Amino acid sequence: MEFLDLFDSIGNFGIGSIVASVITFLIWIIDKTFGLPSIVTKIFYKILDSFLKDKIKNIKDINTIKETDVINHDIFNYIDYWIYSKVPTIQYSTEYRTVVFRKYLKIFLQKHKSNLQNWIQDKSFEEMDASQLWTSLLSLINDIIHDYEVEMELTGIPKIIIEKMKVRNNETISLTIDLLEGVCNSQFYDSDKNLLKAYSILNILLSVLENTISSSANVCNLINGQLRGLSMDGKTEI
Repeated sequence: MEFLDLFDSIGNFGIGSIVASVITFLIWIIDKTFGLPSIVTKIFYKILDSFLKDKIKNIKDINTIKETDVINHDIFNYIDYWIYSKVPTIQYSTEYRTVVFRKYLKIFLQKHKSNLQNWIQDKSFEEMDASQLWTSLLSLINDIIHDYEVEMELTGIPKIIIEKMKVRNNETISLTIDLLEGVCNSQFYDSDKNLLKAYSILNILLSVLENTISSSANVCNLINGQLRGLSMDGKTEI
């Protein structure tokens, strides 16, 4: 798993760079030398969880998280920025792949935005206990994945791309699930109407989305030959 990419993304949102770099390097060594067993993932989660707590500590101490902080979370502004400004400028190895992967990322981001907004606007999470919140999040993640994969197939994105990105995304989702479970079950994030938990959950997902965008070029470059002759929007893979 590319923890360097994910940690860089999370680092953009306030984590101490020196300590984070050291921890990331150690995790990277373990992963490359021995593979990454589940126990290491758990250890990594514990370390990263402590950083996330530091990140929101001042917010919790100085300002009580309000409903508007969750509704207007930065994740939605970033998604709009990526959809309308960043993704349209990303260049891949061929014109065809550029068209296809831009469509992939646009759908990927749109489905995250719509499902997250619906989850927040429904407000059911405000009355949930830790177990119910965790179950709700698992359902939300599954719904997002289902929705964007169905939309991609209907749009004509090749199955090989959906499958390759699914493998890549599954690695990140596994870590994300550990992080979200920790937030749901930790008393540190307890607050009125679960607003601090919701806010922290969106912080985690924001970093995950950035990581997926960054890693799409690597997935693109690993696909050899399977796209030959396919066309989309007037662009054909040679």
